[in-house]
Amino acid sequence: HQLSNWLSQISNDFDIGFVYRPGYKDINAQEVEVALSTQLLNDRVTINGNFDVRGAEKAAGTSDKITGDFDIEYKLTEKIRFRFFNRFNNPYTGKGAPYTQGFGLFFRKDFNQLADLFRKNSKPEMKKEDEVLIEDDEPEASLRLQ
Repeated sequence: HQLSNWLSQISNDFDIGFVYRPGYKDINAQEVEVALSTQLLNDRVTINGNFDVRGAEKAAGTSDKITGDFDIEYKLTEKIRFRFFNRFNNPYTGKGAPYTQGFGLFFRKDFNQLADLFRKNSKPEMKKEDEVLIEDDEPEASLRLQ
């Protein structure tokens, strides 16, 4: 984990992670994983990706396998997001294809009680301490939202 922390300090624009898992005899193969994450367009687009190199020495040669996963998420609003992904299928799950791709539209709503989830959305009045202040470079150009 120390290497991952050091690599992530190279730039504030992205996070880098590195994991090494040594193999043990014939039980499991050694594995190296590299992960990368970044946000673009004022944090509206998030890209996460990683690739693994798994392999073990066999009598007939090396059976190294490079796999990769990634997902791209676009924030349409604070509550609505669109996501596209590509994921490696573990060969032991019985799926025929090596990868699964897909996309989805996600909606998020916070609530305290289950009934709040189905109530019509009414905008509560903001209290004075809940005001949002948007500032510009010039002090007289500040805008107060209520």
